[in-house]
Amino acid sequence: MTTTASPSGHVYVLTSAHSRFIKIGGTAHAPLKRIREINACTPYKAHGPWTLHDFRQVTDWRNVESQLHYALRSKLVTSILGQKEIFDVAAQNASDYLAELDPSLIVKKPTIDRMFQDAEFAVYMEKLFRTTAILNWLDIQGGWTFSLFPSTAGGRYFTLNIGRHEVAFSSLATPQWPTVHMVYMDQLVYDFEETHRWLSAHSGELSEDRYASSKGHSVAVFFSGTMVDAAEFLDLPGVRRAILAYWGESLAQLQDQGSQSLFARYHHWNAVAELRRRIQGMDLGRERAL
Repeated sequence: MTTTASPSGHVYVLTSAHSRFIKIGGTAHAPLKRIREINACTPYKAHGPWTLHDFRQVTDWRNVESQLHYALRSKLVTSILGQKEIFDVAAQNASDYLAELDPSLIVKKPTIDRMFQDAEFAVYMEKLFRTTAILNWLDIQGGWTFSLFPSTAGGRYFTLNIGRHEVAFSSLATPQWPTVHMVYMDQLVYDFEETHRWLSAHSGELSEDRYASSKGHSVAVFFSGTMVDAAEFLDLPGVRRAILAYWGESLAQLQDQGSQSLFARYHHWNAVAELRRRIQGMDLGRERAL
């Protein structure tokens, strides 16, 4: 008797500015490919374009998709013919189901736990994702990639790439060397003297236009320090502006190209999903406190 391996893949929640409904589905491929298909086919395209609201990479996407469809079966929209995946329910309700999935179904769950067990590292990741606005580009994940504790020479906490270009990383400390952080940005950062003084105090180094295929006027900023130092760096004058200038243009270009990165297979979907969930939770907490 032969057994069939569980189909690992993604379960996703899509929203559209042109519909009060949501779409819940699953795919064995990266969501970007499936979203393009959905936006091009009947009956979904009439209610789109659809964008990625939430997602999880799971060990058995068919099983998880069925669980969500069953849980929300009373909200299935029957007035749209030819489909069984559109629901009249708030997107947050579907996100709540994803957040409560059995941990054994979540791909690389122990790695996510490891990130949040290091509170200072988690704070830096949350701040980096918020400062760079990378979560505004959920649909093109796989074009930009986030690798958590990758198996690289020397060791890394994480590596973040936009296309082929490494745009941020933090190295693991060793007895001989401290943790080194790198963030790639526009040379606008040169305009801020306070930031240069801070970098000088943290063994800072600036390396211009490291990539032959970059757009120019770019600089890799290296510095040594703790995760607390790295989070502090993001608050320095001009840093956010310089990051957004480079990252925003690079991500827009990536979206136009619509291609997957060579590093897509290393992208940690669930770490991104969890960071997004925590950042949204913090934002909601602040709103309620006002």
